[in-house]
Amino acid sequence: MATPTGYLFGDSTPSPLKTDFVAFLRDAFDFAVQVLLCDHRLADATARVDRLSEVTEREIERAELLSADVARALDAALAAPPDSLAARCALRIRQGAKDLIQAEADGARTAVTTERVRAAQAMANDRDAVVKAFEALVLRHTLPDSDGAIHVALEASGGYGAQLRAGTPYGLEWVMTLEIPSSHSLAQVLRIDRVVERLEVDAPEEGGWIHKEVRIRPQRFDRLHLAELALDRGGTTIKLRAAADGTGGGFDVIFTRGAAGADLVRVLEGGPSTDSPFQIVGDDFAKLQSLHDSLATMARELGEHKKALRGATLERTSLEVLEAPRVVVERIIANIAPIVQEIAKRSLVPGELVLKRVLGDNHRDEVFLSKKELEGKLEGLPPALRRTFDPLGLWSASSEAPKSPARAPEPAPVPAPATHASPVQPPVASTRPQVTPMPTVMVAPDPPPAAEPPTAAAPQGTSQAPRPSARPPRP
Repeated sequence: MATPTGYLFGDSTPSPLKTDFVAFLRDAFDFAVQVLLCDHRLADATARVDRLSEVTEREIERAELLSADVARALDAALAAPPDSLAARCALRIRQGAKDLIQAEADGARTAVTTERVRAAQAMANDRDAVVKAFEALVLRHTLPDSDGAIHVALEASGGYGAQLRAGTPYGLEWVMTLEIPSSHSLAQVLRIDRVVERLEVDAPEEGGWIHKEVRIRPQRFDRLHLAELALDRGGTTIKLRAAADGTGGGFDVIFTRGAAGADLVRVLEGGPSTDSPFQIVGDDFAKLQSLHDSLATMARELGEHKKALRGATLERTSLEVLEAPRVVVERIIANIAPIVQEIAKRSLVPGELVLKRVLGDNHRDEVFLSKKELEGKLEGLPPALRRTFDPLGLWSASSEAPKSPARAPEPAPVPAPATHASPVQPPVASTRPQVTPMPTVMVAPDPPPAAEPPTAAAPQGTSQAPRPSARPPRP
């Protein structure tokens, strides 16, 4: 089956993507989560040490004030004769208090220094983790909108070394070492006749025994060796030398993208020539263009063999010392947000990001990524850090809410029935303690001894026990 030629959106409309953006997005989330957690720990460690230092200094100031108070309290005793008991005790107490406070202050400051060293080591580990996370990302993927330049040059070991220099429009740059497979054409020093059997080009040559002069003569480029190859978006520079170790005379061939010719610079045995670049056009340019295309293809093949990250910077600041690594994540997310939103809009399956890979021969292959899977990658992040992904617009407000159970709304008050309403005395919450109701039968208290009992009958409905009369009995 043919190799992939491009990608379509989920609705089968053309997209500008040439690589598997879905796979990149999955790994980009893993990278972003790891960097955000490292950034969070870095900020927390810095704040913790600063707070400890501030609190310690305040405590030391309070202790020093205590020392001053002790000294003032002992002033009266120190006014006594120096050989007196009170003066000797006061002197020793003052000196002891001063020494004690100084020792405690030194110990507290040492503890702060120890904590600062411990925090610095933890922060160094986190910064190293940021670099390793970025290395894992760029080893597997080419960042969207990034430009790469491949440089191949002879090394002292006698073989070629290759590097990839890449950068983005938002200030992120990195350098990677490329591996040269043993089966590759650049695995050994390349003589040009292995690429083009006979390459003869009219080029400047110095001649004459008495009066040295430069003449244009046919030159056998196929007898030269590739000493250096630099390929970037602006063009290509090919350095050809006579010796296999990159020494001797030769030529530098400079191709500018879009130009109808190439610049040729003659290199003498001892170093570069002072001659102006010679313009190669016509048939000779076509010959050199063929050489260029073959060498450029070799260099681009090496771009698929990334070996290790040599360094990375953001706005010329190394990621190893970047104060806030989360800025890297924020810039990457801001860069990819438009294409993520476009993929989501053109995906016909709700909750998925879908792309269709064009394989050729009327074949397509669908790749997709669940939004729920991406959301699950954020579970270990605090809510404030999750908002870093808001520009992607992948989740609704309800799905971004915390996972704690929602509080049920309070029911609306139900009006009481009319028969229970009391227009005169509305119910009032009482603050008095509850009292057990009294029994139905009530007993009246005994009257005072001098009081006469009432002669009238007791009102009906009362339950009073008969009481003995206070009058003497009649004869």
